[in-house]
Amino acid sequence: MEAFEKGMQLDPDNKECKDGYQKTMMMINTQSHASSGNDQERMAHAMADPEIQNIMRDPSVMQVLRDMQENPAAG
Repeated sequence: MEAFEKGMQLDPDNKECKDGYQKTMMMINTQSHASSGNDQERMAHAMADPEIQNIMRDPSVMQVLRDMQENPAAG
């Protein structure tokens, strides 16, 4: 990753560096989604965060979540 970034600093128009950087980012994103655990674990971890707890207390956020639950195709 660093090699691609350094290459782009030296030559911002270098296609090999740009393509390599993009492919690497795609692989990182794919791997992070595949290995991030199950949804219940992620939800429990998020709900332990005080900032998330405050957001979840917001009535407008709760309404959006209710709307999404009632009409999953709209979300």
